[in-house]
Amino acid sequence: MTFRPTSRVSTANANGVAQAPLRTSRPVAMIRLVSSLALVLPVILFAPARAAPNQPTAAAPRSLPDLLRTESSLLDALDNAVFEARHAEATARAAENERHAAETRQIAAEADLRKALLLEVEARARLASTLRMLRVTEPFNSGAVQVLLGEDQRFTRHSALLSRLGDRQTVEIATIASAVAAAEVAGFRAGIEKASAMALVRAGMDAQVRLDEEIAMHKSLLEAMDKDRTLQSRRAAEFGETIRELSRTINERRRTQPGPVDFDRLVGRVRPPLAGARVTVPFGDVIHPLFKTRTPHPGLTLEFPAPQARNVRSAAFGRVAWVGRMRGLGFTVLIDHASGWFSVYGGLSEVEPVEGAIVREGDVLGRVAPAPGERSARLYFELRKNAAAIDPRPYLAK
Repeated sequence: MTFRPTSRVSTANANGVAQAPLRTSRPVAMIRLVSSLALVLPVILFAPARAAPNQPTAAAPRSLPDLLRTESSLLDALDNAVFEARHAEATARAAENERHAAETRQIAAEADLRKALLLEVEARARLASTLRMLRVTEPFNSGAVQVLLGEDQRFTRHSALLSRLGDRQTVEIATIASAVAAAEVAGFRAGIEKASAMALVRAGMDAQVRLDEEIAMHKSLLEAMDKDRTLQSRRAAEFGETIRELSRTINERRRTQPGPVDFDRLVGRVRPPLAGARVTVPFGDVIHPLFKTRTPHPGLTLEFPAPQARNVRSAAFGRVAWVGRMRGLGFTVLIDHASGWFSVYGGLSEVEPVEGAIVREGDVLGRVAPAPGERSARLYFELRKNAAAIDPRPYLAK
């Protein structure tokens, strides 16, 4: 949408004498300049952050051979692929939301532009009417002539009329100037919001491309590890080191003094940490059907088939002993229930409590969400006594 430049309107003074065309005064021009800068500077400075608040640094597409050659850890490569995919997914979603907001602001700015242009047209029409009335009164502009003719009273009435018309002319000129300025600002805003929406569309498309790349990379990496004995052995060894690191972390934080929770009396009564989930990988080492490699799995993998995030809840009263990232498990929370008992919650996409926080049975620890491209949320759950893993299944309520 276009808007006309500042208009020049021929006017007349109270006596019908033609004045110079209407021009924008220096203060008004400065106000317009400041208004324009106030609108454009936030866009220049902050548009990239608004367009993609969580956008990762652009990187060239990676190939699976390059990844396997350069990555020191397969589990890190898997974790990073999921992390980057979620990052790109959040960026695409944020860009789409911002695009809708920019388009809404553009519509509002265009409505303001139409309103300002209509106000200008109406003011110009009223000014034209005033000018016509001024021209009609021109024969009475000579006060000396009227006095000589002895028509002082008639002259007084026409002088009052001319004064009122002059005041009306001043008001209409000011209204036109204000409407023109408002139209310029509204048109500028509409153009900025349109450009912003177009940039956000591009940001969303770029994020979607990155998301597709990371999903494909994650899938290809899983397939390669399932078909290659060396990669499968390497993955098993890395996850074994993760389990040992988990045991060391628990040992460093283990308390032997009695606590209020006695798991020995809670067989069949412990609240499942992921409500409604099913066990997809049971307690015990996982043996590859072809290569016979053994991957430690001292817990349960719980899965809930839903496209959205699900809450993960504490199985019992305790203290948050550790929160952090475990290779191959992602974000992990350890709960110390005293008496040597710990529960482990791995694979969280979000974590709520901090270390040292006291949690009760059923308190939300965070959420698990499906990895991009998948339709199920998964949680890794362990129970440990004196750092020794125990099958949680008999303890969980049916």
